[in-house]
Amino acid sequence: MVPPSPTLSHHALLPLEKLSNVPLSFNIFPHNIKQKKLINFCAMLKAFGCCYREKVGGNTKAIEYSTNSTKKKESLATLKKNGSTDIDYDFLAPSVHHLQTALLEYMREEGFDEDATVYDIENLSSKNPGIIRKKGMNSICPIDGKKGAAYVQCLDGDDNVGLATHMLSYTWGYKIGDIVQTLVAFCKVKELDPKRTYVWICSLCNNQHRVVDKGSVSFEDFHSIFNKRVRGIGQIIAMMAPWNNPAYLKRVWCVFEMFEAYSDSACTVEIAMPPKEKESLIKAITAQNSQDGKKGIDELFKTLAQTKVESSNASRKADKVNILRLVEEGPGCNKLNLEVNHLMRVWVRETVMEAVKESEASLLDVNGKEKAGKRREIAVFIAYVASYISASGDHTEALRLHQKALDLYENAPDDIYEEELARTYNNLGTEFESLGRYEAGLEQHLKCLAIFEEIFGTEHENTSTSYFNVGAVKRQLGDLEGALEMYQKSIAIDEKVKGKNHIDTALGYSYVGRIYMQKEDFDGALEMFEKSLRIRKFCRGDNHPDVAIGLGDVGLIYHMKKDYDKAIENHKRGLDISASLLGNNHPDTGSCYQNLGGAFYEQGNLDAALDMCKKAKEAYVASFGSDHPKSEQAQGWLDIVEGAIEDKITMG
Repeated sequence: MVPPSPTLSHHALLPLEKLSNVPLSFNIFPHNIKQKKLINFCAMLKAFGCCYREKVGGNTKAIEYSTNSTKKKESLATLKKNGSTDIDYDFLAPSVHHLQTALLEYMREEGFDEDATVYDIENLSSKNPGIIRKKGMNSICPIDGKKGAAYVQCLDGDDNVGLATHMLSYTWGYKIGDIVQTLVAFCKVKELDPKRTYVWICSLCNNQHRVVDKGSVSFEDFHSIFNKRVRGIGQIIAMMAPWNNPAYLKRVWCVFEMFEAYSDSACTVEIAMPPKEKESLIKAITAQNSQDGKKGIDELFKTLAQTKVESSNASRKADKVNILRLVEEGPGCNKLNLEVNHLMRVWVRETVMEAVKESEASLLDVNGKEKAGKRREIAVFIAYVASYISASGDHTEALRLHQKALDLYENAPDDIYEEELARTYNNLGTEFESLGRYEAGLEQHLKCLAIFEEIFGTEHENTSTSYFNVGAVKRQLGDLEGALEMYQKSIAIDEKVKGKNHIDTALGYSYVGRIYMQKEDFDGALEMFEKSLRIRKFCRGDNHPDVAIGLGDVGLIYHMKKDYDKAIENHKRGLDISASLLGNNHPDTGSCYQNLGGAFYEQGNLDAALDMCKKAKEAYVASFGSDHPKSEQAQGWLDIVEGAIEDKITMG
């Protein structure tokens, strides 16, 4: 069988784009596959994964993260007033309100601004106390009765201090201002009272006098301290900043805190970031294509691909060795990486959806009048968010967001959005197609094409894009001749307007090649793919993700021709490029692994096929989660290869 077209992701509104230049994900059924294995081709393995846990009885369910504690805690002031001896001073924590007010004021009095890091205000390698130790220098520690108390032990009043409701997992390299802003924003989003949200922060809550006195705290002692806090508090806020290169993941003790929380099903973990990181993320998601063809959202997938807790560091090498040993003896580094990525995706989705609400609320001014130019701005922003949601695999939600954009245009008080309407029809069409609703998709694309032909004529690049996307849906409907006609119209315009050596022209040749492949004209397909590859190299150079995609196309044709050696050769070249530029867990790299796995399978090299298919699944799950169609497809290939290995063993 021939591979289907890759999933379409809608174009960003500015500029109008063609079908996404994504790798042709390997989905060729093996020539000798048995029917019983076809039934399980897309089966999900939900017993384990980054966001699923196995319950007693074998049932599986997604982990639900919640910040609502079911344990009712009396206030510290009440406990003291009642003369309670049950106060656990190990769990004293400052309130977010205190951090936002008194701590920042104290820092200013001591000559520090909000850009100071924890290391700046407290250097434990110096005998001269920083402002954290200075705070409790003359106070008696209520735990050991000795002079020198923790910062938090010097606070008083329920508005300032209480028994911890949350624990902050962070690095001392973060700026104090960023830490405070992160926690203030967290309270706002979760609708928590900053005066009653007490966050355990190691620098303020551990007695740093004792840390300095001991000179060196053993791994076992730190292990005991952090284990007690993580599991005792149960609600962990993991602060990761910047979002595209988290310093958090470079500190092995942060990895340990994440590991402890992950290992205890009673613990919940949520990612939080400073407000400026939200702005940076939104900017990346709404970025138009750069000159090298990259989208802003690619940065997110590249970040996820590079999550690697085993690369974290510690000031003492032995600590890293001990922590990573514990992780490997537990879930393993890979599963912890997947859990971090899952939490990152949750944060991104919550962030962008909250931004959509804020954007919609900004349409009217305080007097209830529509702001000039705001309607289009909001609709464009919603379309960009929908593009991210679509790339994440939730096409139903992406469709809903595009419908919001359409409603904004259709309900405009004046008819000035004809071109924007056409673009939105195109967006809706690609989402319908991704959902398998091809007739509905074709209807939307034809509506877009009619408007573009009227506005721009039949030789404009926007009309070329519309021809291209109509062809894509016709191909899915099995109308290969109709699809070929549309592709050829698009190519003719691109050759005339952009030139024969333009990357968009190369993309057109690729999709003509895919038509030929479906028609089993493998020689014609190979000619188109090689032509496209030459242009990709001309435009991008030999070492670019677009070139890796072109090599994958060529490899698949050789696969269809049953020349598996040449298929493997091209897929390996593509893999080398993709892995080096994007990382092993990028979805494009996942396609390279999957293509190689299929070729190795047909060649009879089942061990190599199994290795590649496992890596493909890891890459897709790392970027998209285990529920994404690509992850399910990769699991299907794993089932096939593992079944073939079992059959081989059985047959002796």
